[in-house]
Amino acid sequence: MFKRSLLPALTLTLSLGTALAAGSTVTIAYPSDFQSLDPAIGYDVQNWPVEHALFVTLLTYGKGTDLKPWAATDLGQVSKDGKTYTFKLRKGIQFADGEPTDAAAFKYAIERVLNPKTKSPQGGTGGWFGGLVGAADFVAGKAKTVSGIKVIDPLTLQFQLVKPDRTFLNVLATPFSAAVPKKAAEKWGSDFSHHVVGNGPFLLDSWTPGQKAVLVKNPSYFDKTGAAQIERLEFSLGLSEQVSLLRAQSGQIDVLGNGIPSAQFVSITQSPKYKPYVKSLVQVGTWYVFMNTQKAPFDNKLVRQAVNLAIDKARMVQLVNGRGKVTGQILPPGMPGFDPSIPAGTPDVARGAALLKQAGYKDSGALTLITTADEPGPKLAQAVQQQLAAIGMKVSIKALPGAEYINTITTPGTTAIGVSAWFQDYPDPSDFLDVLFEAAYIQPGGFNLSAYKNPAVDKQLAGLRGLPLDQALPGYQKAQKAILADFPWVPLFNPVQYNFINPRLTNTDVHPVWAYVYQDWKIK
Repeated sequence: MFKRSLLPALTLTLSLGTALAAGSTVTIAYPSDFQSLDPAIGYDVQNWPVEHALFVTLLTYGKGTDLKPWAATDLGQVSKDGKTYTFKLRKGIQFADGEPTDAAAFKYAIERVLNPKTKSPQGGTGGWFGGLVGAADFVAGKAKTVSGIKVIDPLTLQFQLVKPDRTFLNVLATPFSAAVPKKAAEKWGSDFSHHVVGNGPFLLDSWTPGQKAVLVKNPSYFDKTGAAQIERLEFSLGLSEQVSLLRAQSGQIDVLGNGIPSAQFVSITQSPKYKPYVKSLVQVGTWYVFMNTQKAPFDNKLVRQAVNLAIDKARMVQLVNGRGKVTGQILPPGMPGFDPSIPAGTPDVARGAALLKQAGYKDSGALTLITTADEPGPKLAQAVQQQLAAIGMKVSIKALPGAEYINTITTPGTTAIGVSAWFQDYPDPSDFLDVLFEAAYIQPGGFNLSAYKNPAVDKQLAGLRGLPLDQALPGYQKAQKAILADFPWVPLFNPVQYNFINPRLTNTDVHPVWAYVYQDWKIK
């Protein structure tokens, strides 16, 4: 999971006529704009908490990673063969425009994700819904609907899978599975993101790209026990992290969305004054350097191995003020399948340089390292630049803001090497190994950033999804080792997030999937 150039100010407003109390606004600051608030598109740690506040899914997560019903009345009925799931929906859920949140709305939303025209990161047959009966024909244009999604009646929805998939319930708890209103989605098309009509605890009131977005409490939200506790959320977008921190220290901003800036980390965390503001969480995620295995010079395994030997991971952790632990693998601690036997590895500049020479590498000076402009991206990229120079590989750095960064790295063939990070969508190793390394995810919006192709690994991963997790874990560990042996990544470290949250807010514990659960927040 992840984080647009600053566009000319164009205020896009959905008037909700909500009366707001003067002291009931909570302000969150981010240095980048939102990529997309369309649940079929937005796929990063900044967008997902907002999508989770705007749209209702069949299932969701409680305080941890245990599933619980949301729009559904329970966790569904599963057939003995594990291929059919039937759900009853709660009555009376509506979108803000009055359209019902019924079985047809969920069917439409998932077919919209599958449709290649939507360009969803989980679209096509390779995405999370590709295993539904009839999905292949629908994606190929041979069928107008997905036969494996059946509307039994307005409040009964059934899914049929080609083969069992233990992660299907987890998928139904992600924003990609959220119901969307057909009329509004078809009216706005690709610009639905700026005009989203939701049914969740909050509604989108306005979004001025690159400047500000406002959510307001949904007065018609169906679940009164889970209703938003705050009247208004105001997102300041495009502010530098230092300016945001100064405003937070003066009480103008309540929450630093990206956490405490590296430059001020020590002074803030060691200050008794700000101790009540600091909340930390060991994240189930991995920072890494990716190399496009289909693009020269990284189509040569020896070159990729040389890059792995060049990188000083301990230095990377120093650059983030020690907020991480070096790693040599894809799966992070806390994720089933994490393998403590895999060493983090140590740099070997001499051997790295020798491998480059053995590969016949000749520095053209044309390599560009892509990173997000948000911290710690630039610092990590500069360190990678210096360390690669030590083995004879020169790269320039291109730091891109927000959505431009995501759109660039997820457009196949555009990036040779870059710095990125991935965090869990759900607690299953397939969320890392499948999404980041299956060939099917080499598509617009997909996150197989290294364009890794290994038919044997693809076949193995596909088979593992049909097994109970405890039986599948040895297979996942074997698949991870096979991927690492091809050196498509340099795994760097597993991060620890330190957030700055005004203590006037309560119930702000960081969630392992959603990060921020805005609907749970309260003002003292």
